[in-house]
Amino acid sequence: MKQTGAGIALIAVGIALAAVVALELAPGDARGDGDNPADSLRYLEQFGQLFVYSGLALVVAGVALVVAVLGVLRILGTPSLAYSAASAFGVLSGGFLAVSGVMRMQANGTVPYIQSLDQSWGEAAYLAVQMAGTQGLLSAGMMALAAWLVALAILLIRRGSRAVALLALLPAGMLAVLVIDLVVPNLATDNDTVSSVVYVIYILCAIIGIPVACIGFGIALTTRRIQARLLPTTTAG
Repeated sequence: MKQTGAGIALIAVGIALAAVVALELAPGDARGDGDNPADSLRYLEQFGQLFVYSGLALVVAGVALVVAVLGVLRILGTPSLAYSAASAFGVLSGGFLAVSGVMRMQANGTVPYIQSLDQSWGEAAYLAVQMAGTQGLLSAGMMALAAWLVALAILLIRRGSRAVALLALLPAGMLAVLVIDLVVPNLATDNDTVSSVVYVIYILCAIIGIPVACIGFGIALTTRRIQARLLPTTTAG
């Protein structure tokens, strides 16, 4: 069934993103500060293959996400213009995640080679991967994914599946932190306690909320009993 295919793809997104988190945490204290190029060059030297695996997981997540987004659109047949527009965030997210993953996979060989030519060049090369890949593409991908999950939740609420839609609360929290930061830009930086709380909320929403929401929505799409409530305008088969 179309629902099942989209659901399996969405489950794959959640599992792949959870794998990225696990791979990031695997080295423990040996990982060092991810924003410190000296620490990160040592990390690549000792655990470079983990960086490759996390990149591969991001590529899998990105490709599976595009399949899931297009699958849901196909299920709906003629969705509203608002949801169609929101689906663009899902497709963009898939692209961002995949490209950030490719950057990680390539960095394991390229960055150490540049470092062998000059230490400062190696640090600059890693910072390029960090800023463009992690802070740029990966962050944008996660934000866009959160936006699509919230749009999907709104659609489910309109179709009468309010309990399932609750899965989007944590991704919504991630977007709320972004909005608050934009509206009150110095709220976190002016107060260490507030900064710590905001950071913890953002991280929990990103590394737990989004994978859980993806897996939960995916399971819902693969469950026959829920399919009729989720997408009552479609037929199974």
